[in-house]
Amino acid sequence: MQGLNLIIKPVWLLLIDRMAQNLLGSEYAEYYIVFNLAVVVNIILDIGIQNFSNTGVAANPQFFKVNFKQIVLAKLLLSLLYLIVIFGLGSASGLARNMLIIVSVNQVLVSFVLYFRTNINGLHHYELDSILSVSDKFFGILFCVALYFAGQIGIYWFALAQLTATVLSFGITLFLNLRYWSNIKIDNSVKAFKLSELFKKSIPFALLFALMGLYTRADVMMMKWLLPDALFHCGLYAQSFRLLDAAAMFAMLFSGLLLPMFTRQIHDGQDVRPLTNLASSLLLQVSITVAGAAFLFGEDIMAALYKFGDVDQLRLSASVFGNILLAFIPMSLTFVFSTLLTAKRDLKYLNIFALCALFCNISLNLLLIPKYGSFGASVSSLVTQSVFALLSVWRCFYLFKFKIQFSNALRYLAFIVILIGVFTFIKGIDNIWLTLAIYAISALVLVFSLKLIEVRQILNTFKLSKQ
Repeated sequence: MQGLNLIIKPVWLLLIDRMAQNLLGSEYAEYYIVFNLAVVVNIILDIGIQNFSNTGVAANPQFFKVNFKQIVLAKLLLSLLYLIVIFGLGSASGLARNMLIIVSVNQVLVSFVLYFRTNINGLHHYELDSILSVSDKFFGILFCVALYFAGQIGIYWFALAQLTATVLSFGITLFLNLRYWSNIKIDNSVKAFKLSELFKKSIPFALLFALMGLYTRADVMMMKWLLPDALFHCGLYAQSFRLLDAAAMFAMLFSGLLLPMFTRQIHDGQDVRPLTNLASSLLLQVSITVAGAAFLFGEDIMAALYKFGDVDQLRLSASVFGNILLAFIPMSLTFVFSTLLTAKRDLKYLNIFALCALFCNISLNLLLIPKYGSFGASVSSLVTQSVFALLSVWRCFYLFKFKIQFSNALRYLAFIVILIGVFTFIKGIDNIWLTLAIYAISALVLVFSLKLIEVRQILNTFKLSKQ
C-alpha cells in the first residue's frame, strides 16, 4: 500500500504538476503564490484537531464515537472563519479572486478528508488509509489527463480538476466514517468534549501546526514581498519544492502510520525504541540517497525536467534544488522524532522548538532573500529544518534515554563516502536517467552490504508494534 502511494503521488508532482508549470509559466507562478497563502492560513481549518483526534482514537476507539459530531461542527465553524480570513488576505495582496475561491474551497475539503482519514488511521485500518491517501491525486491525474487531451489547458482548469478530485475523496471518506461510527458501541469509557473544551485541548496542537506551517511555507510569501522579480524566483523555487514534496511522500507516509503506533505503545507502556530505530534508519537511508542525488546531479536533473532560458538560470535552479533536497534529511528525522513527541503529548517543547525554527527562518529570509533571491530562501529552509530536527532529536534522546550507536554512525559515514565514490565513476554517462538508476541500485546494495537495515528487523519491529 505504501508502494501505491509512492507511485501515484510522484506521478502527480513530477508529471502532472510539472507539466502544468512548463505549459503555463507565469500563470502557474501566480497560482503557486495563492496556493502557498492558502496552505499557510490552513491552520485555521484545523487548530490541531486532527492530531488531537488521531491520538485520542488510537488510544481508544470510543473517542471517535462520542466526539465525531462535535468535531465536525467545530470544523464547519473553522471553515467559515478560514474563508473570511483567506479572502481578506488575498484581496489585500491583490490576488485573483476566482483562483482564491477554487483553492480555498479545495483546502476546506482537504481538511475534512484529512480529519476523516485520521479516524480511519486511528482505528488501525492502515491499508485502507493508504489507499485513501492517494485517492484525490488519483482522481486528479485522471481529470487532468482528460483535460489535456480535450485541449482544455489553463490554470483554472488545472485548479478545478483538483477541486473535483477532492470532492470525490470527501464523499468516500465521509461514507466510511459514518459506517465505522455506527458500528462502535458506547461503553462510557470516554466522555464527549464540549466545543469549548475541544478548542482548548487542541490549542497546543494548533500552535505547533501553525508554527511548522509558517517556517515551511513562508519563503514564497516573503519572496513575493521582498523581491521585484518575485514571479521568477517563486517559479524557480516551486520547481525544487515540488521535487521535495515528491521525495517527502515516503517520510510523510511513515509519519501518518507512526503516530497511532507510538500512541498505542506509550499508552500500553511498551518500548518505543525498536520502532523509532527502524523508522529513523529507513528514512535516513532514503533521504541521504535522494539528497545526495540532488546535490551531485542537480544540473542534469533540472535540465531534464524543466525548460530554462539560459545556463545561468539552470545553475541557479540547480543550486536551489541542492539546498532544498538537502533539507529532506532533517525533515526525515522530524517526521519520526516530532511524531514521537506528539504521541508523548510533549507539545510544550515542540512548540518552543518550532518557535525557534520560525524565528530562524524569518531572520535568515530577511537577510538572504533581498541579496540572493530564491537561493537565499533555499539556504534559510535548509538551516531552519535542521534546527527543528536537531532540537526534536535531542528532546527524544533525553526523554526516552536513547543512545547513539557509534558503529551505526560509522556505517552511515561509509555509506555517504561510497556513494560519492560511485558518483565519480558514473558522472560521465550522458543519460541522466541511466546514471540515476545506477546510483539508486548502488545505494540499495550498500544498504544491505553495510547492514544498515535487515528484513528480519523490519518484521520483528512491526510484530511488536501490533502486540
